[in-house]
Amino acid sequence: MNPTADSGPRRQVLAQQRAYAGAALLLVATHVVGTHNLWRNHALQPVHRDQLHLRIDPNRASAAELELLPRVGPRLADKITAYRNSVASQPAFRTPEDLDRVPGIGPRTIELLRPHLIFEQPEPAFDGHPDP
Repeated sequence: MNPTADSGPRRQVLAQQRAYAGAALLLVATHVVGTHNLWRNHALQPVHRDQLHLRIDPNRASAAELELLPRVGPRLADKITAYRNSVASQPAFRTPEDLDRVPGIGPRTIELLRPHLIFEQPEPAFDGHPDP
């Protein structure tokens, strides 16, 4: 049997297989590099808490959640929760300006907090009768 007799079609098949393997390798490499750049450029970049688009209700948030707000550290978060718990009328905060009653919060801090605050009104108690 002559090894060169069927080498023409066999070479074509091998060449096609190499081409497919090369294309597949290129796609995998592109995906891996693209994914690496995605993670490197986005997910692993440090995010400053001022860049987060938070919407926090100061009437319900824990001290840890309040610390996510700009210029609110552990001490100020504790002051907010202490004030909130000491106020007889609930909710303690109905507008951003109500936070001015907390020691350590002034107009400048309120303006920084304003875009991150939400004030959800509590549901009225259901008395068993539908509203007229």
